[in-house]
Amino acid sequence: MKTTIFSLIASLASVAIANPTGSRYNYGIDSSLDSSLIEGRQYGGNACQRIAQQYPGLISYPNTTVYETENHLFWSETTILSPACVFVPSNAQQIAGALKICVQTRTPFAVRGGGHTPIPGAANTNGGVLMGLDHMKQTTFGTYNGIPIASIGPGLRWQEVYAFTTAQGKLVLGGRYMPVGVPGVLLGGGISYFTSVTGWAANSVVQYEVVTADGSILTVNANTNSDLFWALKGGGANYAIVTRFDCKTYPIGNVWGGYISQDAAHVPQLLDATASYTAPPTGGAYDDKSAIDVTIYFNGTTKVFSGSTSLFYNASINNPRALQNFTKIPVSAPSTTKIQSYTDFEQNTASSGDRTFRELFRATSTKMVPRTVNFLYDTFAEECAKLKTIDALFSFVYQPFTANAMKAAIANGGDPINLNPADGPAMLQIINVAWQNAADDKYINDWAANLISTIETRAKANGLYYPFVFLNDAGPGQKPIGTYGKGTSLPRLKSIAKKYDPNAVFQTLSGNAFKLATQ
Repeated sequence: MKTTIFSLIASLASVAIANPTGSRYNYGIDSSLDSSLIEGRQYGGNACQRIAQQYPGLISYPNTTVYETENHLFWSETTILSPACVFVPSNAQQIAGALKICVQTRTPFAVRGGGHTPIPGAANTNGGVLMGLDHMKQTTFGTYNGIPIASIGPGLRWQEVYAFTTAQGKLVLGGRYMPVGVPGVLLGGGISYFTSVTGWAANSVVQYEVVTADGSILTVNANTNSDLFWALKGGGANYAIVTRFDCKTYPIGNVWGGYISQDAAHVPQLLDATASYTAPPTGGAYDDKSAIDVTIYFNGTTKVFSGSTSLFYNASINNPRALQNFTKIPVSAPSTTKIQSYTDFEQNTASSGDRTFRELFRATSTKMVPRTVNFLYDTFAEECAKLKTIDALFSFVYQPFTANAMKAAIANGGDPINLNPADGPAMLQIINVAWQNAADDKYINDWAANLISTIETRAKANGLYYPFVFLNDAGPGQKPIGTYGKGTSLPRLKSIAKKYDPNAVFQTLSGNAFKLATQ
């Protein structure tokens, strides 16, 4: 099986028909993907024609070069659907106009930023209008209430953002993998390499420009539309189309970091190093300048395990003490760890955007304590042993999220995710599977769902369960938003959605993996 850096690192690691009576949507009722597809096929052509008349040159149709290119800008081949047309706007006004037409004609639509979410229908549509944001790549520096910011467009990928900001010695906190798009990371919370100091990446957004369901263009910040400002920090695509993110910038110098990889013989040492990293009070996780992602792989063809780790330290210190348990493990390929610029560090992931695989994510969380590490590996290994021989790469990722990260999120304004530092640190897990044969889709999805269920059942029995699913890493049918604040955030999130989208356009017409009604 062909492999890519993203598949090997692996830590990156539905829709309903609008109510024809016009009555207000019940935010407690689930929606139906099938009915939206019927609706899309019936009305999509009309909406496309009207948008084309209003914005000549911005609509493309099947069997054209632009359409085929735009409709394949998705990370996972499972998410390539059949929109009636593709609309590529350049500004908020054009999005507002097209959105009004979709609402008036009851036409399903989807909005694609980076196209990284590997869930069919999350950012694409069958028979509706696909809005591709890749022309919205504005980048400017400025200030907000005296705070230095960078204003960035939703069509950017993080490699473009980092290239822009680090050229001026500044950094916006965002995705750890360069080819990933801006909006998905920030609307799902987002983990950066600086999370223990700053909280979620979303906590560094100070202002949004958005287009709401009625076509209004709103400025959203802590003082204006403040309830929506809170909801956007993890609430996903349930509220509006974000057309600009104004993000705090932070000074950045050289850092130490890179990647190490281990063969099967040294996976036990990698697990030991990870357990030591989580051990209070002197483990590396308690040094806020450090960050790791540890990935265990299982090759479905060779039945062999291996591992790799992203190591990061926010200082120009060679081989920092917090990470030395990792750097002393024998490697199976040359280590890329060294003192380097942040942009050079991130270049390790520049090739991670291969878009020729079928991909899957699923997520869960456990308490971040040393015994969690082998507990998780043992469960993963046990379930891998049950797999048939299959051309697929199975990855299991450990992502520490410290109590200091939770405190920083609160200090930076809070968010609906609302993890409580008093509950202790969490270990966020992501399963990533990469394969190429569509005939294996159901088998792999069923296996991954069963693995998550097994982990959660056993974690509860062993006192290791942490009740949180990270939206950015969640998979089909999971309910990440329902876990926010142990369930306490959901009623407020639904109330805010009802205020800004009373006819539930983003619950019924829009592509969206995690609609509030399903949570």
